[in-house]
Amino acid sequence: MPRADTTHRVERLNLAFDWLQLVLSPREVIQRLIEATGISTRQAYRYVEQARRLNAPLDAVDAKVVFTVKLPRSLVVRLHQYAEPTEQTLSHIASQALWALFRRGVPG
Repeated sequence: MPRADTTHRVERLNLAFDWLQLVLSPREVIQRLIEATGISTRQAYRYVEQARRLNAPLDAVDAKVVFTVKLPRSLVVRLHQYAEPTEQTLSHIASQALWALFRRGVPG
């Protein structure tokens, strides 16, 4: 079975957290997770163990979509040069740059 993406992971942790807050036993929460999400007992157990350590539900994750843009080669080269030593993905760098642009008050 493939690994859960961040959105599914957060959803499952929050489900487990919410059910634990209802004072359901960990065993009951594991069973509910299995039934609700189709994951294995081992996976459900891991989610419950992680949820037990949470102080509050996790913030929802904004799903990512593919967005293709054409950029000048020189800009892409510089982007790769920046990404390598910082160990950041190109998507992360582009997202952070765009959010910074919008925070400056770009109309939209």
